[in-house]
Amino acid sequence: MARPRLDRPVPDLHLSPALDGVKSLMGNDIGTRERLILLAIDEIRKHGPSEFNARVVCDRLELKQAMVPYHFGSREALIAEATIWAYRDWSTYPFEILQKTQGDGEKRLRAFIDAKLKWSARMGPVAVLVHYPMMSDTVNRLLESEYEVELRQRQEFQIAVTGYLVIDIRNGTSTPIGFDWTKSPGVDEALTHASEFLAAGSILWASHGLALWMSGKHLPSTFFGQFNVEKIGRQFVINNHIDEIVAIAKGQR
Repeated sequence: MARPRLDRPVPDLHLSPALDGVKSLMGNDIGTRERLILLAIDEIRKHGPSEFNARVVCDRLELKQAMVPYHFGSREALIAEATIWAYRDWSTYPFEILQKTQGDGEKRLRAFIDAKLKWSARMGPVAVLVHYPMMSDTVNRLLESEYEVELRQRQEFQIAVTGYLVIDIRNGTSTPIGFDWTKSPGVDEALTHASEFLAAGSILWASHGLALWMSGKHLPSTFFGQFNVEKIGRQFVINNHIDEIVAIAKGQR
């Protein structure tokens, strides 16, 4: 198969600002493959994974549709790449906000959770795909085959960060997070602080559900629309739910 021409100007991608984090993670060397991934994320964010059309991505980049199998092998493999890059952004952004937040453990935990919610709100259906890649069996198998270790490490990182925030809340301390997703504390550390790390798991599960709620309109959230106070009602429920999550961290639940 002939290689794509590289001697013509690259069209403006017209990406949503929601993808700024992914672009930043990709760095400065963004070629055709990376542009296809960015546009795929943008299209999934607009229309959802089930309505994703690889032809539209190619049209936006003024490429032939043959570029998808050339770079990825299949439509599903492109979705898998879009998913892992979005997952990396989801894993990175809340931690960046946490590192910038000054204050006690509760304030930092609230900032960490709030960042997760804001990410889900701006990414929409992409957030659902990141948390539930099994929406497509093929995409899920591709992710497990290519990125199983990275996915596990990033999830362990989330638990470890949350666990240390719980420790700070219960001890009245404010400990800097001195590790990243490539080298999180091991099993011994988790066993030493078993109660706090178990609470961290509960906190992540609770915030996970809330993040999915923020990703789009769902039946529970539309209930408040009957009273014309949807935004007020949603925010009240969100704030109350976060208070309950913080109570878990404090050992009150």
